[in-house]
Amino acid sequence: MTEPCLKSISPDSLTGMIFALEGLRNTVVLLNGPMGCRFYHSTTSQFLAVRPILYLPVEEGGERVPVDYNYLNDWFFRQEQVPCTYLDGEDFVYGSGDKVQAALRFIRENIDFDLLAVVNSPGASLIGDNMLELARRELGDTRAVMLESPGLSTSFEEGYAEALRALLTQVGRGLWQTPPTKKRGVNLLGLSIWQRYCEGDSRELKRLLGLCGIEVNSVLCAGSSLDELRRLPEAELNVVLYPELGLDAARLLEEDCGTPWYLCPTAPVGFEATERFIRDVCRLLGRSPAPVLAESERARGLAWYKIDQIYQSSGRPRGSRFFVKTFPAMEKAYRAFLTDYLGMAASPPEEAELVFSDANVIAELKLKNRVFCGIEVSLPGMGYTDLIPKTHLGLEGALFLIEQVLNGLMTRLSD
Repeated sequence: MTEPCLKSISPDSLTGMIFALEGLRNTVVLLNGPMGCRFYHSTTSQFLAVRPILYLPVEEGGERVPVDYNYLNDWFFRQEQVPCTYLDGEDFVYGSGDKVQAALRFIRENIDFDLLAVVNSPGASLIGDNMLELARRELGDTRAVMLESPGLSTSFEEGYAEALRALLTQVGRGLWQTPPTKKRGVNLLGLSIWQRYCEGDSRELKRLLGLCGIEVNSVLCAGSSLDELRRLPEAELNVVLYPELGLDAARLLEEDCGTPWYLCPTAPVGFEATERFIRDVCRLLGRSPAPVLAESERARGLAWYKIDQIYQSSGRPRGSRFFVKTFPAMEKAYRAFLTDYLGMAASPPEEAELVFSDANVIAELKLKNRVFCGIEVSLPGMGYTDLIPKTHLGLEGALFLIEQVLNGLMTRLSD
C-alpha cells in the first residue's frame, strides 16, 4: 500500500464545488453533466449531518410543505440532492442548452429555494454553452451561481475555494450594497459539510466563542443561510479555520468589505490548539478568554485521569501508530494533537493501528486485510447514524477524539 494508491480515491474539485454550495440552506445545486458524475455526489449526500430539506413553492405566509421525493422523478431521480441534466453523446455534440433550461424550469416551478447553483461537469464545460444566459432566460432575477469549469484533476480544496469565490462575487456583492452601521461578531470560514462532524464542530465553536461574549454571524457554507451571507460584512473579524478552504474568501471579504482576518496556525483540534484559538480571537476583539480557559483546565483533568487508567494497564496510547489522510491543514491539526498530546507516532498506512480518514480509504485498507481501527474524519462515511451532534473541534471535540482513540486501541488489542 502506497500513498499514490490512496490519493486515487480522493475527492476532486467537482466534489469540492458541489458540496461547498450544498452547505447553504435552501439551495439547489444542479449538476450539468452525465449521470455517472452525479451518482457519487447524490449518494454521498445521504451521509451529510447538515442536510437541506426541499419544500414545494407556497404563497407568502402559507405553510411550508416538504417535497415528496417519489414525486421528483425528473432530474432528481428520487434523491434529495444534486439533480442532474444526464447529458449523453448527442448533448456533447449539439449542446446541453435545452436540457439545462428544462431542468431549471422544473426546479423553478416545483421547488421553493433561495439560491440555485449550476455546476458544469468537466466534460460539459467543454461544450461551450453560455450558462449565465441560459439561467437568465429561465430564472430572471432569481439569485443564481454559475460554475462553468471545474479544474480537471485538481483537488477538493481548490474546487471548494473556487465555489466560495463565485458565491461571494456573483451573489454576495449584490447583497452588500448598503454598508453595515455597526461591526460585531465574527464569521467562521473554512468549515465544510464534507467534514464528518460539521454540525457538531459548528455548535462547539459557537459555544466556546459565546462563553467569551463573541457572536458568530455566519459559518459560511456549513449550514449557513442566504441571510447569513447578507450579514457577512457586519463581522469585526473573519476567522479562517483551514486556509485551503477559507483563505481566498477571507481575502476577498477584506477587499470588498474591509474586514480583517485571522488564520488559525492549526485548526482547534485538541486542548492547546483550542486555547490558542480562543486567546488569539479574544485578543483581537478585546474580550477575555478566561471562561474557556477555565473549562479547558477541567477537561484536561478529566482526559488525564482516563488516559492514565488506560496507560497503567496497557501502555497505550503512547507510541501507538496512526495514519491521517485528508486535506493538508486538517492532517496537520490531527497530527499535532495525536503526537504532541497523546505521544503517538505517525506511520505509513500499512503499519498504522489507527487510521483517520474517510470510508473509502478505511475500506480499501480493510480489503487488504490490514488490522487497525478506522476513525472517520470526512465523507463519505460507513453509514453510522449520528442522532447527537458530535465534534472533533474545541474542548468537547478533544474529549471525544481521545475517547475514540482509547477505545479504538483497546478494541484492536482484543482482535
